[in-house]
Amino acid sequence: MGNLCSYTIGIFLLSMFLSFPSFAAVYTISPDGLGDYPTIQEAVTGCDPGDIIELTDGVFNGDGNRDIEYHGKSIIVRSQSGDPESCIIDCEGSAVEYHRGFYFLYQEDADARVENLKIINGYVSGDD
Repeated sequence: MGNLCSYTIGIFLLSMFLSFPSFAAVYTISPDGLGDYPTIQEAVTGCDPGDIIELTDGVFNGDGNRDIEYHGKSIIVRSQSGDPESCIIDCEGSAVEYHRGFYFLYQEDADARVENLKIINGYVSGDD
């Protein structure tokens, strides 16, 4: 009876261990291209669902830091400091060159979020 009890407890503990959720990875991105990835888009592309991308304070602009697509991933892009006035995405959009901060095109769910960022100078046509 002792072996059966030990076996049952072992299976129970193994199932408990395997059922714990994995912890999200946190990636840091800086406007100067330093950090875990050089751009926000590269971080989004390289991360897994559930991961978090933290942007350091400063102004993010240019390719890879605007028109960001989540590709259906449930991830969070957020300001590391929590202050949207200090963490800005400048889309640099105009009537000639359309740009926005983020695209949500692939049926992302409510866990795909943008938090505490200021997005400026986005420009798209009425058809976009």
